[in-house]
Amino acid sequence: MIAFALAVACGSSFLLADTLRAAGYAAATAGSVVSVGTVSTLIGSLFAGRLAERTGILPLVAVSASIMAAAMACFAMIATGGLPLAYAGGLLLGLGWSIFYMLAPIQLIHCLKSSARLEALTLLAGAQMLGIGVSTPLGHAIADHFGGPGNAYAFYAVFCTLAAAFSLLIRRRMTDQPQLPMRAVALSVAATLSILRAKTVVPVIMMGIAACTFAGLSTFQSFYAGSRGLTPDIFFLTFTVTTVALRFSVASMIGKLPLGHLALTLFVATFLGIGLLVINTGNTILYVSATVLFATGYGLTYSTLNAMVVNLAGERGLSIPVASQVFTLGYFVGSFGFPYFAGSLIADDGIDAALLVMVGLVAANIAIAGWMLLKATTDTGPVSHKS
Repeated sequence: MIAFALAVACGSSFLLADTLRAAGYAAATAGSVVSVGTVSTLIGSLFAGRLAERTGILPLVAVSASIMAAAMACFAMIATGGLPLAYAGGLLLGLGWSIFYMLAPIQLIHCLKSSARLEALTLLAGAQMLGIGVSTPLGHAIADHFGGPGNAYAFYAVFCTLAAAFSLLIRRRMTDQPQLPMRAVALSVAATLSILRAKTVVPVIMMGIAACTFAGLSTFQSFYAGSRGLTPDIFFLTFTVTTVALRFSVASMIGKLPLGHLALTLFVATFLGIGLLVINTGNTILYVSATVLFATGYGLTYSTLNAMVVNLAGERGLSIPVASQVFTLGYFVGSFGFPYFAGSLIADDGIDAALLVMVGLVAANIAIAGWMLLKATTDTGPVSHKS
């Protein structure tokens, strides 16, 4: 419930283009608003683990939910408060989401054995993607029936407040569950460098690249759909149904698959999906097909690469919580940083130029994954680690 509610708020950033346009501002400004959250995301990422060692994870989850409620309130008042509130909301959104996103996987890692981690991480990712995916269509429905996009953000502020209360409610129950000691969680410079200098850096890089494609397609989907005479809600609904169905249906099986080969397959599916979006001139069936392919590829990428980096860290005696946080940080850099670049590119050269850049990014991931598999033939241990 907590993951879903906060993911709904995070996904509301995809409503910003419409909200800014309704308030009389350039829709492309949404990219700058989202990317400004990169600063607060980095701050939250650096201190979340250190604070968790002192307070525990669930109290910080409640704090992150409260911060995201404040972000939603800022977005709700853009029409009256102007762009300063929009940028304030972007900063708060990045801070709140980074704290939750960094710590939620660690809570699972500390409570579960390695054999169960990939399944649990996949289910967590499924709940998050469900929230992110329904956020835009739900926001449009609220805006249409309750007086505009500002009111959608007001609803989402309430969701976040309820999530904060629920986090505190279940804190006592979670303390009764057996789990690993909350140590070696702080994201220090030395611990971070140990992850970036080892083989664990490869899935971190691949996740950062993959996050660029999802952030770019989601933030500017209204631009793409408008350029083809299509409805953006088709993308979000199709993506959500496909991704959530995959994550919940294969969660129990995915841990048995070789992660290196799985990652390469997922990148190829992502490449084909974006490629179909590039060549589509306005066909709804092709739009749905492209979205299904993209969702199939990207939908399982996060949990697959997350399990890969955690397992690699464990095999090399590195801090597993730090590896998970560095991995998440790579995701944040791509997710929050790319919209600014894509927004500038769209303003100058149009949506198709941004799509071609995304195609190139996925091709880079395919090359990296292929290199990892090729290198595995000469290494002492396989790259396709199983959880």
